[in-house]
Amino acid sequence: MSLSLAVLTKKAIDASLKQKWDEAIELNLEILKIYPKNTDTKIRLGRCYIQKKDFNKAKRIFKEVLDVDPINPIALKNFDLAKNQKTDSNVSGSHVNTKSLLKEPGSSHEVSVNTLSKGIKKEDFVSGDELTFKQKKKEIELYRDKKGKKILAGSINDDYTVQKISCALSKKINIKIIFIKWKGSEMTVLIKASAPIFKPDKVEIRPYLRKGTIEEPEMDMEPEEEETE
Repeated sequence: MSLSLAVLTKKAIDASLKQKWDEAIELNLEILKIYPKNTDTKIRLGRCYIQKKDFNKAKRIFKEVLDVDPINPIALKNFDLAKNQKTDSNVSGSHVNTKSLLKEPGSSHEVSVNTLSKGIKKEDFVSGDELTFKQKKKEIELYRDKKGKKILAGSINDDYTVQKISCALSKKINIKIIFIKWKGSEMTVLIKASAPIFKPDKVEIRPYLRKGTIEEPEMDMEPEEEETE
């Protein structure tokens, strides 16, 4: 009986984080035998080849990704590394910060954000990057650090998410907002809280997240009166 995509993905990520490149390569290749079009797996595989300095294989795998998604920022950056036969010393295991992208029921929530084009380029973002944010009365502003400056990237406007974040902050619950991916003019972010504040999402398991084994109850949080600026 073959292992599920989620299990194989977790094993591949763990191997990369431990810099066990040969093991990670085997696991990612095993995934691609079952899911030959899985982009996240191809990116992980290409990163392993770069770390092994097998640049020809890395170029080939990233070219496959770019043939389907020509503006994929991670594939573009890594294809350039492979073409110039360079490894990325700042990367441990994978260009994607996989630990930050693990999704847990109740304590994380995925949301799409309309982005502002001025001063923002898709190439500036890498999956797993943490965004800074500012709480407003009816929205949460998201900022990207760029050359020491904070650039406004977009705002979270839906009432549910804004209310949950505002309530969490008022109760001293730690909030992190992590960039996941681009889709058209929108970016997808993952909001992570240090306590369960969201309704557990009923979503399909994706390569960048794993399903928790325990369904944590949603924390009973009533919105408190917010201070206006």
